[in-house]
Amino acid sequence: MTDDLRALIFHVGTPDNSFEPDWGWIGLVASARGLRLLRLPEASFDAAQRYVHEYYPNVPLIPADPGLLNVADQVRAYLAGAASEFSVELDLRGYTPFALSVWAAAARIPYGQTRTYGWIADQVSGAGAAQAVGAALDANPVPLIIPCHRVIGSDGSLHGFAGGLDMKARLLALESGQQRLNLDAG
Repeated sequence: MTDDLRALIFHVGTPDNSFEPDWGWIGLVASARGLRLLRLPEASFDAAQRYVHEYYPNVPLIPADPGLLNVADQVRAYLAGAASEFSVELDLRGYTPFALSVWAAAARIPYGQTRTYGWIADQVSGAGAAQAVGAALDANPVPLIIPCHRVIGSDGSLHGFAGGLDMKARLLALESGQQRLNLDAG
């Protein structure tokens, strides 16, 4: 499946602080069918590239690929608070029907809102599947596009996120229009 794959590593933020906040380096991988991977921000180009090559060892970096540049522009607009939706074709071949159903449910969570793992479980297979939902969300290859950061615990607390809980809080704060999420408010 590597014959038609291409990658892009791009930075969201600028050294001169004209784009605040500085999110870091994001990696993308796409096939002719659509986006296969979006790596949440890393601190350096090298870290983002290592992650991309961990999953797609031989994928070439194509810095001028129009499709990947379009996705990068959409991600930048989202992280700047200027966009709330993505228009991106996805290529999720090879994932289980359960994971695909979990991701489809997560994709229906509106911008700026949250749902619980139990809510997702009810959408896809009924009560009692919240732990399996968490595992499927953890395997989401295209976070932000499939907004798994919008899924929280039944008590309103933040739980597991591939990008870490700080990143999850940052994304939820962005979507709520806050500078940072107040997790201590009761």
